[in-house]
Amino acid sequence: MKVARSRTLGRRPFVLACAAAILALAARPAHAQLTALESGPIRLVYFNGTESYLVPHAARTFLNSLAFHRKLFGFDPSEKVTVLLVDFSDEGNASAGSVPRDNVTVQIAPLSLAFETLAANERMNTIMNHELVHVAAMDQAAGPDRLFRRLFGGKVLPVADQPESILYFYLTSPRVAAPRWYHEGIAVFVDTWMAGGLGRAQSGYDEMVFRSMVRDGTPFYDPLGLVSEGTKVDFQLQINSYLYGARFMTWLARRYSPEQLIAWVSRRDGTRAYYAAQFRNVFGVSLEQAWRSWVADEHAFQTKNLEAIRQYPLTPHRDVTSRALGSVSRAFYDEEAGRIYGAFNYPGVVAHVGAISAEDGHIDKLIDIKGPVIYTVTSLAYDPDARALFYTTDNAAHRDLMLLDPATRRTRLLQKDLRVGDLAFNRKDRSLWGIRHLNGLCTLVRIPAPYRQWERVVSWPYGTVVYDLDVAPDGSQVAASFGEIDGQQDVRVMSVDALMRGETAPVAHFGFGTSVPSGFVFSQDGRFLYGSSYYTGVANIFRYEIATGTLRAVSNTDTGFFRPIPLGDDRLIVFRYSGEGFVPTRIEARPLDDVGAITFLGERLAAEHPIVRQWIVGSPADIPFDSMP
Repeated sequence: MKVARSRTLGRRPFVLACAAAILALAARPAHAQLTALESGPIRLVYFNGTESYLVPHAARTFLNSLAFHRKLFGFDPSEKVTVLLVDFSDEGNASAGSVPRDNVTVQIAPLSLAFETLAANERMNTIMNHELVHVAAMDQAAGPDRLFRRLFGGKVLPVADQPESILYFYLTSPRVAAPRWYHEGIAVFVDTWMAGGLGRAQSGYDEMVFRSMVRDGTPFYDPLGLVSEGTKVDFQLQINSYLYGARFMTWLARRYSPEQLIAWVSRRDGTRAYYAAQFRNVFGVSLEQAWRSWVADEHAFQTKNLEAIRQYPLTPHRDVTSRALGSVSRAFYDEEAGRIYGAFNYPGVVAHVGAISAEDGHIDKLIDIKGPVIYTVTSLAYDPDARALFYTTDNAAHRDLMLLDPATRRTRLLQKDLRVGDLAFNRKDRSLWGIRHLNGLCTLVRIPAPYRQWERVVSWPYGTVVYDLDVAPDGSQVAASFGEIDGQQDVRVMSVDALMRGETAPVAHFGFGTSVPSGFVFSQDGRFLYGSSYYTGVANIFRYEIATGTLRAVSNTDTGFFRPIPLGDDRLIVFRYSGEGFVPTRIEARPLDDVGAITFLGERLAAEHPIVRQWIVGSPADIPFDSMP
């Protein structure tokens, strides 16, 4: 057994894999030393000091995942995989590559759980399980690939000035030359079942997307249209690669078998180099024929789900706007002005903070947003007394805090690189609250007027993710959603006074298991919390009474309702999902005894092919850090 060894990076060639990190730090003081740990198949590069605490866990999850992929795909890396841990973004993310070298880059901030577009498994497990599927699918080599790699001295990176390099690239890494939906689809499918079915291949959001398409008669993209148009003009952009890819892979595994699906993706000896040729080799039909069969089956499957939901009366709604608004932030209603403030991002228009007339739906663009993110656009808060909006820019990097006067449209930078989101305004003392992401941890902060400085209130350990913050109208309580390292989710109501003393014990809490509670906010009188959850498989609005602990569904929709704005007297403005994004709409939030539930496609797959239930990866804690191979 080879003991893991750690050392400071010298002038080794693999430092080139860290070029992005080095360039990003070039203009900053050297607060941390770039360090590497090498052990067997992994070269883990990280910032000593700030990220050191994550090294054992990151290394264990990598090795744990790689051991699984060795068994599933028959994959053994042709070289060490360089894993780079960085904290250059306030939103967690990751990427993988295999040409010319195998590498994984991990943004260690918490992953966004907005609208449950990502399941709530522990982030490092999720990332390693997912990204190593990419490495396996791209780097695994059959006999001819190995021959050309020896001939050309490795995997060839195509160079624009040398067109012939494209041929050399394909000869050494043919499976890299497959569409993104292929790579993201298999990665989502496998990481979902590695987590016991907790993932995007069995998510309420994905079901909602395809159910809504069938309900509205929205055409499905074909494989060519998906890569040429579906990732360009649709508000979800490249996310469509994940949605379509994972759905098609799940259908294939159900129609044929999970084993045949893996046989298609694996690049073993005797397989075809081109992904579409290997598809026909495994399934006996063309990719285009199978895609058409999937679309037909999807229509039949979702029609049954729509019928199941409609067994109970649907909640009437009245749309505020005539068009969908793409991605939306949290929104606020100014009753006196009759305007809904929010941030929106839809095709053809630059992401912006806007005001919607509640009377006629006219959208008034207030200010463009620098650095929006998909689904949530920005973090937004509203001071109803000063009629001022707080929002964040550089949302995919280190967030800045901005102030906007909607009347004059003047903006002011309050704090640069603050790294605070999930903003909430405390009307009692005019302070701004939020969640700060730094070094992979969540910290609750308070920003007193005039908002030039921030105060740490309390920090949570790695593995606890805090999101969707709100402050009660009287300023006495804070509500927030929590995701724990085991995937469990709940909403907690905490005393502001207790939090200021560093005490986090909730005065009330409720949960939905592993289903993400989304956008829970206080009612105008502070008695209730309103928010949404896929608790029945469909995103409906729920009402929680704080005093009694009573949780009731108050809507039954066949698509999805999100981001409620309480108006009083059981009236809500919510955002209804549509194929073109979210639409503000009005509903009456009356408690219901029954709401419709759906069947998940992944649920049918597991029932018919129970082998996927055996794909659960073991605990990384079982791999001793001091004796990793």
